[in-house]
Amino acid sequence: QSDSPKPKPKKRSNSSVEELPEEKKPKAAASMNGLSALSSLTQTTNVRRRNLTATLNSFNNDEGNANEIEPSEDGVLVCKILRKLSTSDNTSLATEGLDFSSNLGFVTLPSRQLATFASIRKAIDSDLDDDVFPRKKWKFYVPKLGPVSVKQEEKIGPVLEFLKSTTNDAQLGTGIASDPLKVVIVDV
Repeated sequence: QSDSPKPKPKKRSNSSVEELPEEKKPKAAASMNGLSALSSLTQTTNVRRRNLTATLNSFNNDEGNANEIEPSEDGVLVCKILRKLSTSDNTSLATEGLDFSSNLGFVTLPSRQLATFASIRKAIDSDLDDDVFPRKKWKFYVPKLGPVSVKQEEKIGPVLEFLKSTTNDAQLGTGIASDPLKVVIVDV
């Protein structure tokens, strides 16, 4: 047995942060800069979180409808007119959309907010050539709902708002020249 003193075990702190020796501790000014940077980071994170939350809420609004058109966003409504092609009875419900249709042309209307099916019908009659419609009788067709009667054309209200409320199909379009609203018609 030796008489030499045994080294005392170092006391461990219960905290996970180790104490730095006195010469390695940061000065108060550096500590204040760290707090300022932390505060700035926290503010930036909060702003980003609010932006993300607002974006997500815009996709998941309570009514499930598309967001309303802001008055500042109103302008010319551009519609691509598509004729729904007849399909066999054994096609799937996926063909209810715009997949099986032919492009007849496009029409423009003065207001994205006010255009109705009736005003689109008038624009088709005045702007598109007669040879595009070999049959003069046709109806608008709303995927997932069916044909729109002539009586409904004015009653339904703004067409862009109505069509956006009936589908979440990205192919529908927004009604601007680079992304025209797809309007489907069927022969009767």
